[in-house]
Amino acid sequence: MADGTVSIPEFRIKYNDVFSLRNLYIMLHELLLEEGWRGVDGEPDHADIETLYSENVYQRGIHRGGKELWFWWRAEKFAEGKYSSYIKNFLDIDAHVVYLQNVEVVHQGKKMTVQKGEIELFFRPKIVLDYKSGWANHWFLKHMKQIYEKRVIHVEIEKREKELWRDAYRIQSKLKQYLQLKTFVPVPEPFFPRTYGAEE
Repeated sequence: MADGTVSIPEFRIKYNDVFSLRNLYIMLHELLLEEGWRGVDGEPDHADIETLYSENVYQRGIHRGGKELWFWWRAEKFAEGKYSSYIKNFLDIDAHVVYLQNVEVVHQGKKMTVQKGEIELFFRPKIVLDYKSGWANHWFLKHMKQIYEKRVIHVEIEKREKELWRDAYRIQSKLKQYLQLKTFVPVPEPFFPRTYGAEE
């Protein structure tokens, strides 16, 4: 724990095949909203969650060609319960897409345009203690902050750490299921369409 931040180990997903980037983007956003994650201002607005979107186009002579994309999402979630005014959960999602090109596929008898490329997603969950800096800026409480965290609420912090790990792992597992990758925990049937769009 450094500077009131408890970091959870990072999760990664790497996928290299044909997929619909638009559907993946929408599904991940809806999944975050369904799980109770919000943007930095607390609004369920996509512009509020996305802090960076970068796109480069490369010619085939330089390397395999195609687009390179980066998007960074920053979401937060209030920890419910007694210490909700002191503890807050954060989830950083960074996505890097390379060699992205449009391809046409036939899906359920219909021709559609999807993307082929390599995508890597990084999930970095963390807990921030005293996120309003109420204790850190108080003339007396700032001296008691370390004792409070290590002696009084340390069990609660450990409990929240495990809950956040489970939340982030569940999001990663649902995304893996969407991409039809192997998961190591049972995931209920998704409400969202599969890779290309609505299945019949």
